[in-house]
Amino acid sequence: MKLGKVIRWELNQSLRSKQFVIVTILIPVVIGLVAFVASRAIGGKVDASSEPPPPFIIGMFLAFILFLGAFMSGVMTMYGVMKEKQSRVVEMMMSSVSAWELMCGKLIGLGLAGLVQVIVWSAIVYVGAGLFIPISLASLTLVHWITYPLYFILGYLFIASIFGTVGASIKDIHSGGAVGLAGAIPYLPMMFIWLILDKPDTLWIRIAGFFPPFVPGVMLLRIGATPIASEGTRFVPTWEIALSLVSLALGTLLMMRFATKVFEVGMLMTGKSASLRELWRWGRSKA
Repeated sequence: MKLGKVIRWELNQSLRSKQFVIVTILIPVVIGLVAFVASRAIGGKVDASSEPPPPFIIGMFLAFILFLGAFMSGVMTMYGVMKEKQSRVVEMMMSSVSAWELMCGKLIGLGLAGLVQVIVWSAIVYVGAGLFIPISLASLTLVHWITYPLYFILGYLFIASIFGTVGASIKDIHSGGAVGLAGAIPYLPMMFIWLILDKPDTLWIRIAGFFPPFVPGVMLLRIGATPIASEGTRFVPTWEIALSLVSLALGTLLMMRFATKVFEVGMLMTGKSASLRELWRWGRSKA
């Protein structure tokens, strides 16, 4: 299957890169060793009487890891697309695979590489933090275990699609203009993180949780923070979680299709960056 070959190629290229090895293995290992040495220096004892962190702390951590992992994978996607565009390699690639297969292969392949990063980072943080405070995942409910991975995966695909669109539509990294700012849109909820944690049931926060670019950040925090803010008496309604996931899934599919159309047109154009009007026209064009 052509899509499978593209995924494997992108994944192998990412895993073999020096930057990936440094960021995914070397830096986390160094941080872990520092944490281990520090814990031994202060006695290496964990106060068992301390309470484990509440779910909203884990939600904050996952939201941060999501955005960090998605940002790094998204930037890798953008730079990869720009490099292929400038080298004209994509013209040969698109003669054997469709734009949809090429774009999806990039997103999934780099997403799997990003998932490896997230697993390594999470393991290092879990073990490192456990050296100083009691860490327990027992406070996570079935809702957390089901929804957090779904928000993570769909959120990554949505964010990476935006970066892929930007990479295909600009001439170089210095000429992004207004188009380049599109990649910052999903990160806006992080500017209001303390408002979301303090008042997760505020109307405008609930509405933002149904808008695809904001769903991952808002809902990861709301699901963890609502029982805390309400002293354990209330939770995010199931219908809101379901509707936000449906909204994010549809938004991700549309964003991937939009990115594919922009990719198909933009990769064959050189010398200038696309304006927002041109970008919209490319995305609406029929395949």
